[in-house]
Amino acid sequence: MDPIFATVRSIHAIFGREVLAVIIVAAAIYLAFTYRPNMPRSLVTRIFPVLIDIQATLGLIYWLVGIFAGVTYFLSFPFILHPFLGLATAVVAHILMGARTPFARLGRWAGPSALVIILVLVLSNVMIAIMA
Repeated sequence: MDPIFATVRSIHAIFGREVLAVIIVAAAIYLAFTYRPNMPRSLVTRIFPVLIDIQATLGLIYWLVGIFAGVTYFLSFPFILHPFLGLATAVVAHILMGARTPFARLGRWAGPSALVIILVLVLSNVMIAIMA
């Protein structure tokens, strides 16, 4: 296996399994405690979707390179859901953490409830990757 390919896989795996879940929980707690009505968006809500984008991009690069390198299980059933669910998580993160979030009426709980949905998506995606 190419060392760059292995490095991208390691970064994607560690960031997705360990780091991203902790960041989601910490961001949910932070947003719940620092909520102020009628304030501009927090730096956390602006940066967080970008972290999900980085994770999804690393995974997509790894997946595409693996397909062209002939890794056959990347196209098998449980694993084929992994890249699509990763891209869906990025889209959901942008929608739920954006300026016009559908959860705006929840007030203090808008950020944490959006992050719970994102956490479920991330953890289910991790489980798909582990199963394959």
